[in-house]
Formats: sequence, structure tokens, C-alpha cells
Amino acid sequence: MPLSDREPKAGKTESPLATSMAKNKDSGKTTSNGDVEPDPLLLYMARAVLKRRKEMGLTQLELSRKAGCNSTAIFMVEAAKHNMTIKSVMLLADAMDLQVSDFFPRSTPRNAAKMAEVSEVLTDMAGRFAIQVRSLERLASELRDDAKQ
Repeated sequence: MPLSDREPKAGKTESPLATSMAKNKDSGKTTSNGDVEPDPLLLYMARAVLKRRKEMGLTQLELSRKAGCNSTAIFMVEAAKHNMTIKSVMLLADAMDLQVSDFFPRSTPRNAAKMAEVSEVLTDMAGRFAIQVRSLERLASELRDDAKQ
């Protein structure tokens, strides 16, 4: 049963993390064969959660109890299936002894591509600069030689 179809048991309320997971739809692009390609940010977060959970030696069930949610919510996070609310991210980070920033890449793919482009331009400019410096050094040497005569 999908998270969104679940109702809290009598006398129990679902955690903010579980509620967040229930409300959010899949996020990502649909491929030509109809599959949903995970959003790169959700995929990064999924890998970070999985890696840290394994480092801690926890099962999804154990982590879910520590974070105050159900194990399906942890599965959905690790599968990069849903966006999370800020509050849910904070609860999960706290349960995993992480900073919220640990769930996010230091640069986005677009920024990474831009940085690679800038790096290429700077490398090209450095090469041209090196050629100009060598030319200036030759010219300076010739001028010194001419001045000695």
C-alpha cells in the first residue's frame, strides 16, 4: 500500500518524516520507456543516507525507529522516490548524527559543468600567457644583447 493511502492507527499519529513521504510524489524525468529517472539531488541524498546508515550498522527499521518514522519512509528516501520537507530532513540528519548539509552535493551538475568550462578557458589562457611570457623573455634577451653592443 502506498504511503499516501495509509491512515495512522487509532491513537497513533505518523511522524513528520512519514507524513512528508506520504504527501510527495515521485520526482524526476520520465524516460522513453516510461520509467522515472530519479532527480540527481534526491539520488545524492539517497546515497548519503544509505552510506551513513550502513556506517552506523543500522537496518532500515532501526533507523526508522531512531528517526521516528516507519521503515517504508526510509526505504523511499534511499530509493530516491520522494522529496522531503525541511523538517523531515532535519529529523533524519539528527537521527544519523549528520549535518543537514551532508545530504546535499557541494555543487550541482550544472555548476560542475560550468566549473569545467571555466577551468578549460583558464587552462587555455594560461597556455597563451606562457607563450607570451616566453616571447617577452626572448625580446628582453635580444634587447639586453643589443644594449651590450
